[in-house]
Amino acid sequence: MALSMTGFGQGEAANNEYRINLSIKAINHRYLEIYCKIPRNFSFLEEGIRRELGKRLSRGKIEVLLEIKKFTSNDNLVEPNTPLAASYLKSLRDLQEKLSISGKIEITALLSLPEVFTVTAPAENIELLETATQTALEQAVVQLLEMRTAEGRNLTVNLTERIAFLEKQYLELQKIAPLVVGLYQEKLTKRVAELTQGIEIDPHRLAMEVALFADKADISEELTRIKSHLQQFVNILVTDKSIGRKLDFLIQELNREINTISSKANDLKIAQIVIDFKTELEKIREQIQNIE
Repeated sequence: MALSMTGFGQGEAANNEYRINLSIKAINHRYLEIYCKIPRNFSFLEEGIRRELGKRLSRGKIEVLLEIKKFTSNDNLVEPNTPLAASYLKSLRDLQEKLSISGKIEITALLSLPEVFTVTAPAENIELLETATQTALEQAVVQLLEMRTAEGRNLTVNLTERIAFLEKQYLELQKIAPLVVGLYQEKLTKRVAELTQGIEIDPHRLAMEVALFADKADISEELTRIKSHLQQFVNILVTDKSIGRKLDFLIQELNREINTISSKANDLKIAQIVIDFKTELEKIREQIQNIE
């Protein structure tokens, strides 16, 4: 079953210290690219998120938004560096004595000096954070995959119908192709008769010309490959693996074969079928760009 690369999922988890809200948005992309929007203080959670998504997804542009609410205090801890302040004060008094400066040393003079106070951010409970994040991530991934699967079913139905149309076009080509040489021989004989006005023409020369045309216009090999590619497409479409790149390759090959037929066949009916075939191929190509 085809999986769409488009989808959305969200999850939530909470404990006595944190509430985690995590959302995932996915769109089509040739490779797997993951972008995480995480508060700077909690950037250490990104590695685990990337690792888990890499196990579950193979293609797509993935955007992860992580929001964290902390129930405990976020205030930084400010503490005086008493030994350093005492050293500053002693140095100031020594300087005051050596330079014969009178007056008191104000506390503001000490406060303006570097590192008199140390500021420490509160420690985060990494284990609780990682557990809650993984719980929210699992919920979000499950929702994302459910949406991708549902959209994949719709894509599979649509592509199956379009391939069925191409198979009908293939059968029509197969039916018309053997008639092309006969029609050409008939037109050539009639045209030569009109131009020569009753003069006898060497039938071997005429037969040689028809034979050359038949060889040039032979599309049997292209039709055989088209049949094979269409069958492969159907078989791949019902597998449960990452199939987008395989389907894209088959569409390129089908396009190559139908272009060859277009350049070979000198027939209006075949030319019209080729146009319809290529139009449908383009629609299929657009659809499979969204398949994982």
